Amino acid sequence: MTVYTIRFEGPAALAVRVATALADADGVDLTSSATPAVLDADTVELRLTAEGTRDDIVGAIADIKAGLPRGASIEIISE
Repeated sequence: MTVYTIRFEGPAALAVRVATALADADGVDLTSSATPAVLDADTVELRLTAEGTRDDIVGAIADIKAGLPRGASIEIISE
């Protein structure tokens, strides 16, 4: 398994839901989560570390991304 760093940027109210969805995804093991960093009044950045195959991580991110509001994002930033 490979370790990935994933970045979510969006509404603070979604940060826990995004982390939970990633942790619950098949084949993904969420190993750590940083405290969300406030970017502005409506936006936080949350960095997560997860282990899994590239296909499982990419699939989980795609599922999460499909439910995000306009302006929010989630992406792999390192592996």
